[in-house]
Amino acid sequence: MRPTLRHILPGIGLILVVSAVMLFVDFALRKANERTGPTTEAPSYSHAHPARVAILQPASNAVMDDCVKGLMAGLAGKGFYPGDNLEVKGCNAEGDQTTFVLLAKQMVSGGYDLNVSFATTSLQILSAANRDSHRPHVFGGVTSPVAAGVGIQQLDTLDKPPYLSGYGTAQPVEAIFREAKAANPNLKTVGVVWNTAEVNSEVCTKKARAICGELGITLIEASISNPNEVRDAAESLVTRGADAFWTGGDLMMITAYDILQQVADKAHIPIFSNVSGQAAKGALFDLGANYFQVGYAVGELAGDVLLGHRDIAKTPVTDLMPGRVGLNEKTRATLRDKWTFTAAQYERAGYVVEADGKMREIKPAATVPVGRSGPDTRPVVRPLSGQLPWRLETFHYVESAPCEETLQGIREGLANSGLVAHRDYIIVKDRSAQGDMTSLNALFDAAASDGTDLYLSLSTPALQTAVRKVDKQPVIFTFVTDPMAAGAAESFEKHRANFTGISTLAPAEDMMELLRAYFPTWKRIGTLYCPAEINSVVNMKHLTDIAAKYGITVETVAADTSADVQNAARSLASKNIDAFIQISDNLSAAGFIAIAQAAKARHLPIFAFQSPLTSQGAALAMSMDYHQAGLDAAALAVRVMRGDNPATIPIALPSKKVLYLNLSNAKEAGITFPKALLDRADKVLP
Repeated sequence: MRPTLRHILPGIGLILVVSAVMLFVDFALRKANERTGPTTEAPSYSHAHPARVAILQPASNAVMDDCVKGLMAGLAGKGFYPGDNLEVKGCNAEGDQTTFVLLAKQMVSGGYDLNVSFATTSLQILSAANRDSHRPHVFGGVTSPVAAGVGIQQLDTLDKPPYLSGYGTAQPVEAIFREAKAANPNLKTVGVVWNTAEVNSEVCTKKARAICGELGITLIEASISNPNEVRDAAESLVTRGADAFWTGGDLMMITAYDILQQVADKAHIPIFSNVSGQAAKGALFDLGANYFQVGYAVGELAGDVLLGHRDIAKTPVTDLMPGRVGLNEKTRATLRDKWTFTAAQYERAGYVVEADGKMREIKPAATVPVGRSGPDTRPVVRPLSGQLPWRLETFHYVESAPCEETLQGIREGLANSGLVAHRDYIIVKDRSAQGDMTSLNALFDAAASDGTDLYLSLSTPALQTAVRKVDKQPVIFTFVTDPMAAGAAESFEKHRANFTGISTLAPAEDMMELLRAYFPTWKRIGTLYCPAEINSVVNMKHLTDIAAKYGITVETVAADTSADVQNAARSLASKNIDAFIQISDNLSAAGFIAIAQAAKARHLPIFAFQSPLTSQGAALAMSMDYHQAGLDAAALAVRVMRGDNPATIPIALPSKKVLYLNLSNAKEAGITFPKALLDRADKVLP
């Protein structure tokens, strides 16, 4: 059926508006270049300053977001990190064409070392803005770079603009229609809703027409110019006898996919899609590109260009199609016609949505990306999402010496694990809440938006937040007193399915044994605690209970905020105690200097449960080895990345405890360590 005038006019109007804006931008850029001249040399990136990269995308959707995430991972694999040696400017038009053109103009005139674009429309608009400036430009997520009309005459050649290179991702249109016919040999009529203003969609639709003719399928079409038209267009196709819907590489239909799914569900007909991941949203099956991998390959190309390892002018545009199949058994059970997945389709499937709606990963979605350099042949490990590499983030409540020691252990453990940094995993960010719970919640929300694959949680407040915020991705915790009190477990063996870790419960029994052996006259000890910290309350009660067994009384004083620590410490020092035996918590660790000053004023020794505090005023520390706790937590993370289920890994204590002594701090407090105690110590500070 021919498109009606009502359908055509909005698209013509949109094209005229965009063309007018592009002509205006083109005129302005030509005038600017008359003054400055074109720039064709390679970007002048130097390690002395961050590389500046701008990224253009047409809108926010799963495909574009995966491209950008992959780009950042690929850049990291080449050694570029935001906030370190990389400055990134994200330019997202959010579906507005005028904004799209203006963003492209800003990118060209912004002096960036490299411009990156994803999607055909981004390639076209940025290329138009860059026609005279010739700023270095790499791209990906483009169905047909040749059909885009930006000067690329042929793939795998240098017949292209010398400042432009990237990857095309041709949708496997012919293959998906053959798969559909195999699943339903009686398939006669397929409907497609598509945006005639998108070249990428036009390319896919032309391929669909050809393969449908070959397979004896009637392809019925409904054109749209904005997402508001999708429902009416789809319902018209149902009325015209569509047995199924197909979607190709149409960005507008990616945005409006949920509407199409609603119409399909109502009619009990399936959708099969060339957009990978749509089966997880209700499509019967999908066959498309893993766009994280596409983005990753673009990121590697971008990194090589910035480093000077690859010349854009000598890098041909090539095709990259890391395909994947997804099947949905739940949808299949609801259809009016008989659809049966073949044995070959099951064999090729990367994931299957089972009849109960649960998704089962069969094969990892990722393969080693195009362009990965180096002879390393060790097996690549992949996260559950199929992305490559694993994206790790660390979270802690407040900076302190014990926390930093734990972090160092984690980093060292990962580095020595046999996994390959930037290929198998990236520590994307180290997030600190700076002692603010509101910030801690926001940090976890941001990590979820960034697509974090594995959370490394340090401190009880961080673990409590993870319990509330993370229900799927694995969480490895440490620097935590009592995971049961934090809500992560019922016992060391029985815990949340996606959680496991290392508890650093203070060795109070060891401390009391030490006091009985070497300081038997001490009968009254004191400690500060923070009522707002569960770990602090647990440690305080634990110390009090253990001390009572040894005939020792524990005086306690509460401190609610950092501003309270100094006065609370002075109050405690005045309570006729023999020594401070300071429990572990975030507040006292951060404010330990004030505690040390109060003790020093009364010539009282401080014994602590955190080894780094011996360098801040403590005379003795009987401590879990926080560096070892980090190493042990890293080992658990590696097990999970290699495929172990966190649910089957028991929570454990650090595999090592340490005894630190500080002779200067002891002398100032008026005590002398006997030789037997000195001989036991793991470290003696002068």
